[in-house]
Amino acid sequence: MRASLYVDGFNLYHPLCELGENHLKWLNLWALGELICQDRQHDLVSVTYCTAYQQNSTEQRVRHQKYIEALEYYGVDYILGHYVNAPMDNCWNCGVGGEKANEKQSDINLALSVLSDASEDKFDWAYIISADSDQTATARFLKAKYPKKKLVTVAPPNKKISTKIAKIADGKRKLIKDDIIKCVMPQVILRDDGGTPIRCPIEYQPPASAVAE
Repeated sequence: MRASLYVDGFNLYHPLCELGENHLKWLNLWALGELICQDRQHDLVSVTYCTAYQQNSTEQRVRHQKYIEALEYYGVDYILGHYVNAPMDNCWNCGVGGEKANEKQSDINLALSVLSDASEDKFDWAYIISADSDQTATARFLKAKYPKKKLVTVAPPNKKISTKIAKIADGKRKLIKDDIIKCVMPQVILRDDGGTPIRCPIEYQPPASAVAE
């Protein structure tokens, strides 16, 4: 059976941050998809990563671009959303307000990708990594419009599976830290064509203890 993985980038990124080990952010989403598909012996045919570049930090943007370059090498497709600045409530202590950058479109891009691929019969099973209950609408529409297509909801590490999605989905899975550890990319990715190697950002390099393990 053909399987496609769809990843809400920020819905996965923040749980990875909470693990407290930056090198786990250098995560091979294709390898993670293959690991997840082993449960049902499905054949992974595509991975779609929905995300957006941070606008307020050049360093974060550069790291993110390097990460996407690595994912592309492994066959991962990506769709970019964007950030918008939204006003914040005034501080209770000083009375000063401000703006907060909010990421937009990743959840919509994920939903559209699932439904577009279903319409083109690109998969038999769709795996969605997101704990966002907004994806319930995606699951509901997929099952109604394409009843032969199956859906598995996948929760990021230390996050609960959305009960709303689970009620509609054909399966569920919770990622654990060990799953992430198994799928970390090498610090230096050597291209098959001999092109310039892709090097892991310094901020994502593992501590000596992790390398020793």
